[in-house]
Amino acid sequence: MINEKIAVIIPAAGAGTRMGGNIPKQFIELNGEPILKRTIAVLQNVDIIDEIAVAVPKGYTNTVNNYGFSKVHHIIEGGKDRASSVHLALKSLSSNADTDIVLIHDGVRPFVTTQLVYDIIEAVKNHQAAIACTPVTDTLKKVNSGVIDKTLDRSQLWLAQTPQGFTYSLISAAYELAEENGTLRYVTDDSALIEQQGYPVQIVPSSLKNIKITTAEDLAIGKIFLEAMSCEK
Repeated sequence: MINEKIAVIIPAAGAGTRMGGNIPKQFIELNGEPILKRTIAVLQNVDIIDEIAVAVPKGYTNTVNNYGFSKVHHIIEGGKDRASSVHLALKSLSSNADTDIVLIHDGVRPFVTTQLVYDIIEAVKNHQAAIACTPVTDTLKKVNSGVIDKTLDRSQLWLAQTPQGFTYSLISAAYELAEENGTLRYVTDDSALIEQQGYPVQIVPSSLKNIKITTAEDLAIGKIFLEAMSCEK
């Protein structure tokens, strides 16, 4: 692909109940800035990204619009679950039929790096589908009714993160098929849809710092990361 058009979808329409508080977790401030705003800012500053679509809860479209990011071309109210929100965002991109590559990135992963985004995009160019992953370092146990069934071989196990990247035609068709066969509500990982169709998905090594902020403990860790980054400057 030459001069490919690259879009990013940010699903950020969840209620964030595990965090507690009166607002969805993606709008909670992390050292003075909403988590979602920090996430968008990283992607806004990646020069090869052309446009961003953000799915938000009802009543929050103006909030994101007021952030003032020039690449955020679509702000939509999300669906009843993450997969529905991603699908709605994919449809919003369909008005621009020349989109070649789509990255999907959680709105509450503000520590994604520019280099990781570039690496995912390069992997998509070569393999059509790629996701950020980190290797499992803890010993994993398979449990049945509270009793260990067996110990799993962690050497082949990786933890899925985002961004996850795909050619637009591949991921769009996968979501359309999931909607048609009634399995969309069970989708928690975008790459799983591609796997189910028999396409290989390339992994791109990531970092444990690329955390998903879903609990108060995660928020505390995020503050530590920011303090460390400030000291490094």
